[in-house]
Amino acid sequence: MVIGLTGGMGCGKSTAGRMFEAHGFNRLDSDEIVHDLLATEPETIREVVETFGAKVKAESGGVDRTLLGSIVFSDNQKLKALEEILHPKVRKAWERAVAVDPEANWIVEIPLLFEKNLQNRVDFTVCVFTDLTSQVERLEHKGIGRAQALARISRQMPVPEKAEFADFVLLNEGSLEFLEDQIKTLLTRL
Repeated sequence: MVIGLTGGMGCGKSTAGRMFEAHGFNRLDSDEIVHDLLATEPETIREVVETFGAKVKAESGGVDRTLLGSIVFSDNQKLKALEEILHPKVRKAWERAVAVDPEANWIVEIPLLFEKNLQNRVDFTVCVFTDLTSQVERLEHKGIGRAQALARISRQMPVPEKAEFADFVLLNEGSLEFLEDQIKTLLTRL
């Protein structure tokens, strides 16, 4: 089984993903795949530098994600250009991983699951839901300023809308134990 796990930035997808992993699921995080592509994959680095200029190349040889983020999250056209480079590569990466072990249970964190119409590539969809205030607070704890957090959140489908499309919704506004209990309940129904 392949579960597509989504939600807005700061909703707790990674926390939920790790909980599924603790229950025996193989976990794939689309954001981690992006980080790897931008840090180590020569073709991706070349395409990003060609599209956004040499200024986005980090001393390490990869892409300066912080600078790239400040460029794309303030310009819809630039964000679209970056997505056109990254999204097909990310999808292929997780589809290849699942194909290696198709009998396993997989949890695939896909922030833009519904925005990119990927729900038909998974067996089941789960949305991690939290309120906007909690989202912003969590992103601020990760070092993203309030204005930048709100700008990034506004570029995604609203979490209530994602929740409407999902097969199951996890409410992440309480304790970690509360989230874990919801996951345990869900797993008894699959």
